[in-house]
Amino acid sequence: MMKTAIAKLTRLAALVLVLAPLGACALADVASGPAPSLYVLTAPTPALPGTAMAANTQLSVREFQAPSAIDTGRIVFQPSPNEIKYYAGARWSDRAPRMIASLLVETLTNTGRFPAILGPETQARTDLALTGDIRAFSAFRDGAGLGEGATKVRVAFFVRLVRARGGVVLAGREFTAEAASASGRMDDIVAAYNAALDTALSDITAWTLEQSLAAMADEARLAS
Repeated sequence: MMKTAIAKLTRLAALVLVLAPLGACALADVASGPAPSLYVLTAPTPALPGTAMAANTQLSVREFQAPSAIDTGRIVFQPSPNEIKYYAGARWSDRAPRMIASLLVETLTNTGRFPAILGPETQARTDLALTGDIRAFSAFRDGAGLGEGATKVRVAFFVRLVRARGGVVLAGREFTAEAASASGRMDDIVAAYNAALDTALSDITAWTLEQSLAAMADEARLAS
C-alpha cells in the first residue's frame, strides 16, 4: 500500500511539472496578443459664405445619445438593418459619441463665427447648447455588391439647439450623409467614415450658425 501511494504521488508531481510551463505559455499568449489598430477621424473646416455673420453667443456641445451598439470604441458594420457586427482588430481611439462631440466642437471652432465653443466636460455657463441623438454610424454593404465601392458608410444625427437657461428647444433637424469606400480595406473604410462625417458636421455647423443668429435676433426683439 505504501509503495502504491508513493508511486501515485510521484506521478502527480511529474504531471504538475509538465502542466506548469503550459499554463505559463497560455498566459503569455493572452498577454502578447496583437493590439487592435486604433483609428481617428478629422474635423472639417466648413466653407461658409463670406457674408455669413458671426454669432455673438457662447455655445456648448453635449455628448449625443446613442444606442449601446454604437456607444463603443468598436467600428460598426451592419450587414442588415437588424444585425450589428464589428470589424475585428480595429477600434476608434475613443467611444464614438465622445469622438463625434470633440469633432463637432472643432468643426464649429474652425468657422471662426463663435466667440467660444465648449465641450461636454466644461461646466461653464453658456447661452446655447447642441444636443442630439446618433441614429446611424456604421458601414454597410450596398445591395449584393462585392466589388470596390460596395461598402458604404452612413451617418445620421438628430440635432437640437437648446437655450441653456431653461432648456427650451429652439430648433431641431435630422442630418444624414453617406460615402462609399474605395475598397474593403480598413483604411478605405475609415476614410469613408471620415467623408460621411465631414459632410454631416459641415451641414450641422451651417445650420447651427443660422439658428443661433435667429435666436439672438429673437432675444433682441423681446428685450426691446
